[in-house]
Amino acid sequence: MGSKRKRSAQEAPATAPAAKKHQKSSKPHTKKANDEPIPLDSSPFVDNPKGDELKREVKLYDLLSSEDGSQRLAAAAAIISGLFEGDGVNQSTLQRHLERRLFRGLASGRKGARLGFSIVLTEILGQLFGTANLTEKKYPELTFDNVFGFLIAKTKPEGDLSGQEQKDHALGLLFGLQSFVRSKVLFEADGRWERVLEKLLELSNKKSWTREECGWVIMEALEQMQQKQAEFTLTNLCDAGLGLSPEGVGIWLGARQRFPDMKFPSKPWGQSGNPLDHLKALAKALKESSSSDSGTEKGQQANQTGTWNPKLHFVWNIVLQQYAKTANSEPTDIKSGFENFWKVAVDDNLFSASASKERKFWGFLVFQKMIQDHISCTPLIASIFTHNLVRCLINHVQNEDRFLHRAADKSLKILVHAVEENPDSLPIVLRGLIDSHGAYAFDRITKTKTIEKLLSKVNIENAEDVFDALTKPVLVVQSTDDAAEAEKRRQIYGDYVLTAVRHTEPSETPEKWIKSVALPHLASLAYSKISEAKPVVSDSTRTLIRNRLMSVFGHLLADVNGYHYPCDLVLSCDADAVAMDKEITDAKDAAISSLKKLLKKAKKEDGKSKPACQALALLFALVIIQLYNGDSEAVSILDELKLCYDNLIKHKSSGKDSKSKAGNAEDADAEPFDVLVELLLSLLSRPSALLRKVTQHVFTAFMGEMTASGLKLMTDILESSESLRGQQEFFDQNPEDDEDGMDIDGEDVEMDSDVEVVDMDGEEGHLNGHLAEEDGDSDDEEEASNDDDDEEDDEEEDNEADKALNDALANILGTRALGPDAEEEDEDDSDADMTDSEMDALTPKLEEVLGRMQKKGPSKKQEQKDAKENMVNFKSRVLDLLGIFAKKQASNPLAAQILIPLLQLIRTTNTKHLSDKGTSIIQSFAKSKSKASHAAPESKAELKTQLALIKAIHEEVFKDQSKQFAKAASTASLALASGLYKADESYAKKIGSIYLDTMNKTNKNSRVQQSFFTEWINWWASHPNPVGEAKEE
Repeated sequence: MGSKRKRSAQEAPATAPAAKKHQKSSKPHTKKANDEPIPLDSSPFVDNPKGDELKREVKLYDLLSSEDGSQRLAAAAAIISGLFEGDGVNQSTLQRHLERRLFRGLASGRKGARLGFSIVLTEILGQLFGTANLTEKKYPELTFDNVFGFLIAKTKPEGDLSGQEQKDHALGLLFGLQSFVRSKVLFEADGRWERVLEKLLELSNKKSWTREECGWVIMEALEQMQQKQAEFTLTNLCDAGLGLSPEGVGIWLGARQRFPDMKFPSKPWGQSGNPLDHLKALAKALKESSSSDSGTEKGQQANQTGTWNPKLHFVWNIVLQQYAKTANSEPTDIKSGFENFWKVAVDDNLFSASASKERKFWGFLVFQKMIQDHISCTPLIASIFTHNLVRCLINHVQNEDRFLHRAADKSLKILVHAVEENPDSLPIVLRGLIDSHGAYAFDRITKTKTIEKLLSKVNIENAEDVFDALTKPVLVVQSTDDAAEAEKRRQIYGDYVLTAVRHTEPSETPEKWIKSVALPHLASLAYSKISEAKPVVSDSTRTLIRNRLMSVFGHLLADVNGYHYPCDLVLSCDADAVAMDKEITDAKDAAISSLKKLLKKAKKEDGKSKPACQALALLFALVIIQLYNGDSEAVSILDELKLCYDNLIKHKSSGKDSKSKAGNAEDADAEPFDVLVELLLSLLSRPSALLRKVTQHVFTAFMGEMTASGLKLMTDILESSESLRGQQEFFDQNPEDDEDGMDIDGEDVEMDSDVEVVDMDGEEGHLNGHLAEEDGDSDDEEEASNDDDDEEDDEEEDNEADKALNDALANILGTRALGPDAEEEDEDDSDADMTDSEMDALTPKLEEVLGRMQKKGPSKKQEQKDAKENMVNFKSRVLDLLGIFAKKQASNPLAAQILIPLLQLIRTTNTKHLSDKGTSIIQSFAKSKSKASHAAPESKAELKTQLALIKAIHEEVFKDQSKQFAKAASTASLALASGLYKADESYAKKIGSIYLDTMNKTNKNSRVQQSFFTEWINWWASHPNPVGEAKEE
């Protein structure tokens, strides 16, 4: 009842504007006072207070009517102590407080007066008529009848009162009656409850808007009754016409629960006294709890409240609790009964198409109540997502302008929160939102992330049911346009699976449900024949699902430890929907055999061999999946992988000499790793985030086998031109045959979430300043000149294409073609005066011309742009591999060989992204090399090679005067110098000589940034040098 009282207090008349403003300004002070207990005088009250005593009494009652709860409680404690502490006050004093203060104050609309006064009254009534029984011991004239008479007299409206004043008196009576009930003294003697019940029924009939609160007071009293008193109460309710009211439903259910064997009135709920057995009458009663527009017949007038309450009626909580309690004990018997109840009382009642917005608001409150309190009762939750409810929920949540948008949105938030607290309910909630009554594309339609948030709660316990809920609506689709709807749903299905997986953390313990449930479900739709699918799964759907599968692997393969996901899927997947000839089948079977051997070996191996086995197994699995996807190069890639497996894993572990297997001993050492490098580069050329991750994992596992020729294969890519010509040269394409554009992947043109796109905007520019030596840059200038010539030719071709299009359009429209210098025609000569029929007649001709132009493919300018993006993307991925090698293999003599190609890339590229990445790799190499400890001393030949590299770096530094290039060159040079000095301090002289020689070569035409030399001087000063002659030079 506490919540009811608060609402009633808010309905009290507002104070004067000045007082209201004062109260608002004093709130900070009140809140500050709450931090410390209020010291109040609790000494006994006097009979005729004057002066300070009167002030103290007035202050206490003023605090008792405060809106601050802590102040009310403190004042209530002080007043009760002042009345009963010690021997207690005189009878006249207590009577004065009851009549003139407490009962009279109940009718006040001032602040929180009714709340505070009812607390004190409850305690006083308990002292007078309860176990203490002070009315017989000390206050004989304060009998129950007299005290009850005080309440009636002080809350009786007399005279010409305003509507608000009459309302205050009615609320005062209600709070007073509730005080008697809460004091728990009504059933200590006969006749007490009868008087209170009579007044409650009289008040609810006279002031219908108090009916719910009166009903709740009776519910509170029900807990204190004996069976005979309960029978008496129900009979009186029935006689008053409240049996069919919402309050009557709640009281009948409460009485039936407390006294199962009691005798119920024959009407209105039968001898069993169970309203749940009479759905039509129950629905009618509950309908009246939501609005006042349900019937106006004269006989029903007593049962109507006349007002609409925006709060949920207490009867709903009782009804839902009754169903939940029964469901927990008898789940099979209650489900159908609850389904009927929900459909009749909620779906057809509160959410019908003709229901008012007030009723629908109540419906959302009931839905929220059911979710919040009974989400774990799955037999019932499955029945609440009915047609009208879900339709109304979708309609109102998707449009912020709808009247009930906030109510619908709050319902979804409560639903998500409830599932987060109880993940076992997730499958049932999903079925309710996306199955028959809902919409499979729920998030898209409602513009929310409800399904996405729900899918983040998939776990091993609910995964099977969750994916069953997601899969069934996409296998059998029945709609007016089955094929289109099936395509749409199956696409969304792939998105749902990807969403669920992406909410997991790959670095944590592997999620078993992904391996055992999610991946098999997705692979089945991608590669297997599904006999129950209607309509049958189309090729376009399979292609899309395969792309989603690749995206799932892209998330799971954050590191090589996720290798088991694709490997296990390949071994368990039945790809009977993939058409394969004998050659492809044999290649697949051989690859699966090698995969099994690798997985078996990975379990046994420890140390360095284990990551290599895992990485190669991962690559085998993904190439097999690419084979299922229809990749034309997959068979040849599998052959190359077999060669890598035989030479890098199989023969090494068996102790056999791979050279004897190869015909040429000179190429035997380089061939296996070079083949692997070429294979990784071919995979890197495809715009796939998954392949980028996989190649990095494999390269990391095998980079200890790096050869000079293998490294050169990688660095040669950095020298290629970032243009169409460079793309054609690198991929051995014939420009004349490239009319249909370039598709490196050989995949569908449709963009997928696994495809990486390089944004070229804002990344181009001349970064390297003026080049000092023209002779040294002749090759670059020639290349740039060739590119410019290509662009000029392309522009001419584009101009010719534009002219052809203008001529064709002019011929159709009957106007002259616009040339480059053509002036605008007069507005009168335009086609603005064409009729609709003339425009319709032109439409087919325009479509024919535009379609013919589209068939000619993209323009050369677009091809140039696409080629540049492809090459920049490819180089960026190769730099990722070189960065890994430079960081983790800095002590490897081959690592230094990447410095010159990196400097040349920084100098020649026009893409800032590549330039910055190259600089970063050099810095990473220098940092790693300074920390690296060599397992064995470097040979003199290796030291001489590094000295030669320093000279080559100094030759490069003259070719670019930019600060970025000088910084990168200096970092590379000093990194090698530090390594040489660490190996042999005598090299300090030779290094110094190279720097002095570079300094001497500097002149007006060949300048070097000053920082290049100052960094060397700082390095020189920090390294003790036993050779003094070099310094003298």
